[in-house]
Amino acid sequence: MAITVVVADPEKERRAACLRRLAPEQGIRVVAETGTAAETLGAARFSPRILLVDASLARGRGLVLLPLFRRSSPDTKIIVLTGDTSRASLLEAIAHGAYGCLNRRQIRAFLPKAVRKVDQGEPWVSRKMVPNIIDALMRLTPGGPTNSYV
Repeated sequence: MAITVVVADPEKERRAACLRRLAPEQGIRVVAETGTAAETLGAARFSPRILLVDASLARGRGLVLLPLFRRSSPDTKIIVLTGDTSRASLLEAIAHGAYGCLNRRQIRAFLPKAVRKVDQGEPWVSRKMVPNIIDALMRLTPGGPTNSYV
């Protein structure tokens, strides 16, 4: 069964770049493309396996689009495309339900692989960001890290 994808980006050229990269891929099928938050929420009716959403569209009111979409399509995994690879942006996207973040400059090299990996349940983030994620998670634990899991 094909991995179904909704591509959501307010810029038509960026949507087209994603479509060009995904179209020839066997086993991946784009079921909708959207340019606004309202259209994106409406595309939840397709129950795609992957929502590929540009951060500029999702960021409207602090990435609230992500949990709203997941409420309508709870099994959909979300990949946020971003030009900003800052720690804060990545953590904000994950906190709002993203399963992956991909820098727009890496679409050509990694988009199909990121879609497949996230569909298989693997998060997609830059390796250099993993320590930042772990550090942020450790700060969520009262009193910091413990040895209770050792």
